[in-house]
Parts: sequence; structure tokens; C-alpha cells
Amino acid sequence: MISRLLPALTLALLGAGIVIGAFGLLGGNDSLMRRGIFLTLIGMPPLIAHTVHNAHRVTADQLAEADNAGYRRALDHVARGLLDQHTAPPPRGGDYATPEHTADNVIHICPLPHKREEKKAL
Repeated sequence: MISRLLPALTLALLGAGIVIGAFGLLGGNDSLMRRGIFLTLIGMPPLIAHTVHNAHRVTADQLAEADNAGYRRALDHVARGLLDQHTAPPPRGGDYATPEHTADNVIHICPLPHKREEKKAL
């Protein structure tokens, strides 16, 4: 199904559809514009299928190279100090910064209607 001619035919179909649609739009010809839109929409699924097919044919060497490139980029960011930049000051409390909410780092999403008694072992 996916051959070497598919990308060329699909891109030709997309290009023709866009050009025909543009001429129809600029010339005020609704029929020509609809045909251009139809050709463009017909050309999209094969292009997507070809792109997905190419993405699935990645070799182990290409995956290893991409992994190493990401690792090198992370090391470069660490070396230049890009990971430790603080653009905004840390938040300073707010409406929820009451002793009830800050104790034990627990914030109740729904406020409790009354305080429960603590259960103690006998």
C-alpha cells in the first residue's frame, strides 16, 4: 500500500487542491473552490499514513543516536545553568496559608464542616 510514489502523488494532489481552491476563492467560483477543498482533503490521509509508516521504520541506531543527542543537550543545559533559573519569585502563602492548612502539608479540598475528634488507641 505504501510505496515510493505515494508521497509524490499525495503532495501533487495536495498542491493541485490548494491551487484550484485558491483560484476558485479568488475568482468567486464556488464550484471550483469546493473541488480544490475536496482534492486537498483527499490528499491528507495518504500523507498521514506515509508519515506514520516512516516513523515506525526507525532503526535501533537512530533511536540510540536520538537518545544520546537528548543526553548531550541535557548536559549542555546543566553546564550552562539553564535548569536552575528562576523566572518568578516563589509564591508567598495566600488564602490557604493558615495553620490549619499548612500543618503536615495537607490541604483539604473540601473544607470540613466541623473538626473531628482524634481517635486514640486504648
